[in-house]
Amino acid sequence: MNQSAKIDLQDEILELKRENESLRSELACLKRIIFGKKSERFVSAEPPLPPGTLFTQEDKEENKVENLTETISYERNKAVRKQGGRKELPAQLPREVEVIEPEDKQETDRCIGILVTEQLEYIPGVMKVHRIERPKYIDSSAQRIKVASLPNRPVDKSQFGPGMMTHVIVSKYIDHTPIYRKIEQFKREHDVAISRSSLGESLHQYLDVLTPLYDRHRQLVLQQGYILTDETGYKVQSEDKKGATHLGYLWASRSPVHNLVLFSYQRSRSGQSMTEHLGNFKGKLQVDGYSAYEKLAVLPGMTLFGCWAHARRKFEQASKNGQKEADPVLKEIQELYQIERQSRESHLNQDQRLQIRQEKSNEILNRIKSKLDELSKKNILPSSTLGEAIAYTLKRWSPLCLYTQHGEVEIDNNLLENDIRPIALGRKNYLFAGSHDSAQRAAMIYSFFATCKMHQINPADWLLDVLLRIEEHNINKLDELLPQNWRPQNL
Repeated sequence: MNQSAKIDLQDEILELKRENESLRSELACLKRIIFGKKSERFVSAEPPLPPGTLFTQEDKEENKVENLTETISYERNKAVRKQGGRKELPAQLPREVEVIEPEDKQETDRCIGILVTEQLEYIPGVMKVHRIERPKYIDSSAQRIKVASLPNRPVDKSQFGPGMMTHVIVSKYIDHTPIYRKIEQFKREHDVAISRSSLGESLHQYLDVLTPLYDRHRQLVLQQGYILTDETGYKVQSEDKKGATHLGYLWASRSPVHNLVLFSYQRSRSGQSMTEHLGNFKGKLQVDGYSAYEKLAVLPGMTLFGCWAHARRKFEQASKNGQKEADPVLKEIQELYQIERQSRESHLNQDQRLQIRQEKSNEILNRIKSKLDELSKKNILPSSTLGEAIAYTLKRWSPLCLYTQHGEVEIDNNLLENDIRPIALGRKNYLFAGSHDSAQRAAMIYSFFATCKMHQINPADWLLDVLLRIEEHNINKLDELLPQNWRPQNL
């Protein structure tokens, strides 16, 4: 065998080894997806550190104090706690009391106590008909008929009232119950047959009433100086081909400072769709590694922040696939999150959080960068999970580190991902939206319900009150009806 053939053979063997490593990595990833636990938490193999530390040697030295002991002696009554057992039923629930006397009770018997047994009962929702009767009169002198006008209603010609539709909307978008299942429930529990097309049409009409309020909500969210943004797939029944679905996207933004959430439906994941969702937003934008976002970094007035949760997932995946070189990086990322956790638990304000990031987080980031630089010099296959994790993080290094220069900015996009999670549950139940307009209506009501959740508001109470008020409400005072400003009037 000549020298040239040997070189070609060696190159072929090397290429086969790389392909083998890549296939092994993909197989390990697939096995973990199918059989493994879904967890992003990295647990270091090293012994746990003392509580309250920020995982640096300097902290350990600073936290050393002289071991002083003091003996305190006192007496107290020992509280008797009930071990185990069931929780008491809520005191605010109405009680129907049934008293059962002994069969052989005598008038001379003296009561020495009461044995109480409580069971929680449920009565299905009451369905009723709101009937409006308007007598007609003839005015003999004026030769005309008199009849009272109908009161203002959110949807004039709907067969279903605001209370009924509030229940249907909440059931669909919070409890993820499709319309056809609600119809079956009404038939089973109340023996009331409802047309699916009529209920669906009324659902659209009632949601359309909220459009001016949604437009104002969108305007306020995009006026915030700092928002998180992400997107998730949302199937829509295709108008072009019967039985097919179109993969659209629900784009989401959240203002962590003011607890506002905005969803909008776009037909694609393109840069144009991103631009239509964000509108004229300028300020601090925190996103994942999707390439379309990178174009925003060069726009005037726009500052892009990265998401450490996405970087962490990639190193966690590499570690689970057997590439243990990822563990040291994961341990450092864990320290970044420990700082954020302690700041949150200590209720630090923005200035205090900025200070501790400057003192602690920047040093950790420098160590992570050094480790990544060392790993990038090693013979690590770029297509392996570790190679992809290194490339992902280094490419977005500046946006990932920028959060340490701002006290109000989060370390990741996880707050927004929590808002998106209910949409994934809804997709499993009602599978797809009936049209692009229906998808946008879903985005609108998801925006309101997510914001209600941020402000500890019962979404059913908010929606019913707004539906009863919005038709007569001053258009210049729409802000009063937004969840963050809402004060009930008609409940």
